[in-house]
Amino acid sequence: MKKIRNLFIKINDKLKKRKLRKKLKSTDFTIISNNCWGSFTYQKYGLMYRSPTIGLYILGHDFVKLCSDWENYFQYDLEFISWNKTSYYYALKNEKPFPVAKLKDIEIYFMHYHSEKEAADKWYRRIKRINPNHMIFKLSQREECSKEDIKKFISLPIEHKVCFSYEDIPGTINIPELKEFVGDEMELINKYFDDLDILNE
Repeated sequence: MKKIRNLFIKINDKLKKRKLRKKLKSTDFTIISNNCWGSFTYQKYGLMYRSPTIGLYILGHDFVKLCSDWENYFQYDLEFISWNKTSYYYALKNEKPFPVAKLKDIEIYFMHYHSEKEAADKWYRRIKRINPNHMIFKLSQREECSKEDIKKFISLPIEHKVCFSYEDIPGTINIPELKEFVGDEMELINKYFDDLDILNE
């Protein structure tokens, strides 16, 4: 019975995702996200990951730099660094270590990866899948993301971008609960925002 129940759940999930995909104008978009929102969006629609920013997060100020020059940044090699040498170590020192790498002058926190090799393999594989003609950039005001970082992100000459902030900042979608929020933000954001608005722009 358990196998039958699991099979039913799996089939139902596939049908649900297929129904959701029909709402998309295209399915080959690349989401560059500062955290796992991009990952969960691809999963929601049952789509292949077409972005290297999967299963990781990037601090606010670094993410803005990445978005401002992503074509060049994604050509640099990852250089993994010691756990206690990260700039965010003061907030992570009590957590179980995970791979962290420098991409030129920014840090990438591979929180959902078990080894440097796994993180690097998937990073480089997914860079090759980037669709430069359909890029979507997303930033949430978390992980040392300041009001100034938000303003800089909003001012970037990027056509398709969305920003969620707990502060009331023009050009963003205000979500007060994001302040000191811990965990997956997808469900919270869905209360304020329909991802089809940005995916189908």
